[in-house]
Amino acid sequence: MNKMRKLIGVALLGLWCLSLPMSTLQAVSPAKLREVTAEEVQKIEKAMPRRATVRVSAPRKLLVFWRCEGFFHGSIPVVNKALEIMGKKTRTFDVVITDDYSVFTPGNLKQFDAVCLNNTTGLKFDPKENPERCKALMDFVKSGKGIVGIHAATDNFNQWPQAREMMGGKFTGHPWGSGGTWAIKIDEPDHPLMKAFRGKGFKIKDEIYRTDPPLYSRDKQLVLMSLDMSDPTTKAKASKPTDSDTGITWVKTLGKGRIFYCSLGHNDHIFWNPAILRHYLDGIQFAFGDYKVDTKPKPIVSSGKGTEMGPLEELLEKIRTYDWGQSRLALTKMSDIIKQAHSSPAELKKIEKSLLGVLTSDATRAGKQFVCRELSIIGSGQSVPVLSKMLTGEETSDMARYALERIPGTAVNDSLRGALRQAKGKPKVGIINSLGQRRDKRAVRALGRLIGNSDQTVAAAAAAALGQIADSRATEALAAAKDKTSGKLRILVLDSYLRCADQLVAEGDKIKALAIYKELQKGDMPKPIRTAALRGMISAAKR
Repeated sequence: MNKMRKLIGVALLGLWCLSLPMSTLQAVSPAKLREVTAEEVQKIEKAMPRRATVRVSAPRKLLVFWRCEGFFHGSIPVVNKALEIMGKKTRTFDVVITDDYSVFTPGNLKQFDAVCLNNTTGLKFDPKENPERCKALMDFVKSGKGIVGIHAATDNFNQWPQAREMMGGKFTGHPWGSGGTWAIKIDEPDHPLMKAFRGKGFKIKDEIYRTDPPLYSRDKQLVLMSLDMSDPTTKAKASKPTDSDTGITWVKTLGKGRIFYCSLGHNDHIFWNPAILRHYLDGIQFAFGDYKVDTKPKPIVSSGKGTEMGPLEELLEKIRTYDWGQSRLALTKMSDIIKQAHSSPAELKKIEKSLLGVLTSDATRAGKQFVCRELSIIGSGQSVPVLSKMLTGEETSDMARYALERIPGTAVNDSLRGALRQAKGKPKVGIINSLGQRRDKRAVRALGRLIGNSDQTVAAAAAAALGQIADSRATEALAAAKDKTSGKLRILVLDSYLRCADQLVAEGDKIKALAIYKELQKGDMPKPIRTAALRGMISAAKR
């Protein structure tokens, strides 16, 4: 009898939920969602774009589904709140949030423009057990609607291969854990959905999903960004050959519908990152069908004869004449060739030599910039002499430094110091920054002299670089400069001097560090410096 009453109660509850208008459907999870704090809301609102890239005449409607049959991600309530704020602030879409499977019927889905799978795991979509549910979702997409997948959205549809294919990948592990910081490479810097990142790769602390081929394939979807294996920390976690191509964001079409997936979203702070929020907003507008963008896949091709581009030399010629705004097909194919050659050092050497030939030719500035980006990944000692000759040029200095900063070996530092003596203006400042970035201890003497340079930009860069190097000689140089400078430059010198103290603490030399902190708390020091020095002293004492 008790069992029968329980079944009747569940049935009545289900009927009651189905009777609710969809705008009020907020299902209760078995693991009840926590409240998003006021501080978190403030962070999200501050980082959120004020308006959408594409204006709409009437708000779209987004279904945010967050059910978890497997692992429950703690960021789910933060994501729900971020999407709610995003829709309201940009006046672009209304949000309905639920984990109730009953939403997946043709009648309920027809009011929505896209479905967002917010960190869902192990969803029960089985064509044998839930055929109506599966058909409703697949028909929804193919009819011209959209899917937005956030992080764990690829950890679903275990009994439904068609849906796994739709998502473009299936979770098989995450060697890049949520506590680590990983490098991201922008594969399509000119794609509209990547505008938020301004063509620059970045590092981020988050969990990155592995989605093994053949389900994940550049033949089937357009990959917009992926893990940057030129970063040693990121590459060190790769344990399978296929890890060399780990997609982060991709787009694809299915029938008349659109799929946008992004692997970022395990950690809460992802959703108060302005660039990532803009990226998701643009992706959602794409899924709605309001943002018309290219989704054509760009397969990885070989450099051998018989490929679409022909011999490697033909490809290099296209790079020599490439200019911004033109098709990036040749550039993409070259990047793919380089990825394929990573397992063959001899082949990489040949490709590197060919790319250097572009730099020494009359290639366009855009072509040379592309080459420098690739050399930042595969460059070795043979690239240094060619790149060094570009360091003092106004148009080529930045691109050469971008590559050199990432090439290991003392030859790079030697070339930077050599160019420092000849460079002027902006290139000189850039070279100083690179010496600081590489923490070149042999540059300390020259940098110390440059603090007294009449060009305040040069002087400021030198002070900052010494703070990055932060060895004993840099500390001495900054100590000598702190009483010989004034104004903003003095603040920079003192800040770098503080960095030296912090470095001493990190190295275990508290006594010297505390002496610097004490010195920087004197009454004639600027208040921000005194405050920072006090914090440093307290932190050092706790160690």
